Parts: sequence; C-alpha cells; structure tokens
Amino acid sequence: MTRGAGVLVAIAMGGALGTGARAAISMVGMQILEENAYLATLLVNVLGAALIGYLATRALEPRAQALWMTGFCGGFTTFSLFSLEILLLLERDLVLAFAYGAGSLGLWLVGVWAGYRFGRARP
Repeated sequence: MTRGAGVLVAIAMGGALGTGARAAISMVGMQILEENAYLATLLVNVLGAALIGYLATRALEPRAQALWMTGFCGGFTTFSLFSLEILLLLERDLVLAFAYGAGSLGLWLVGVWAGYRFGRARP
C-alpha cells in the first residue's frame, strides 16, 4: 500500500470510530436529556477540541495524525449538527440559542487550549 493510500485508510478508519462515538453519545443524550439533547453535541465538540489540542502537541507520524486528528476528531465533532441545533433553538428561544452558540465557542476554545497545554506539559 502506498503512503498516500495508507493515510486515506487511516482517515477512513478514524472517521468511522469518531462518527460511531459521536452517534453513541448523541443517542444516550437523547434518552437522558430529551429536549436538551443538544448538550450532548456541546460535550462532544468540547471533548473533540480538547483532544485535537492535545494531539497537536504530539509528534505523530503521518498515519497516526491522519487517523486521530483528521479522521477521529473530524468524525467525532460536528459543526453541521451544531448549526442545525442553533436553528432549532432559534425557533424555540432566542436567548437560549445565543447562549448555546456563544457558550459553545467559548468552551471549544477552552477545550483546545486545555488539551494543548496538557500536551505541552507532557514529555
């Protein structure tokens, strides 16, 4: 297998793992949180931001980077679902939609910063 093909396979495998993990968390969120299931998306995106921040500090070989950063984190986090949730929350409550959007951005930045700092502190 060529290096390029190996990287593509790694991205696909990571994407499948990340998407599966996100779907599992979303399903649990729908059962437990019901109409507040959007909080499961918030959790996933904060965790994904923290993970990619941490991974950015590691000296990963290209296939590992493709698997975890591009594949897993790309499949795990979800901007498209977040966008839909903002739209649906706008129909329900303008203040809640704004708080969720602004709060999400802030928490993602904290997550990526924390993951990055954690990774830089580890040898």
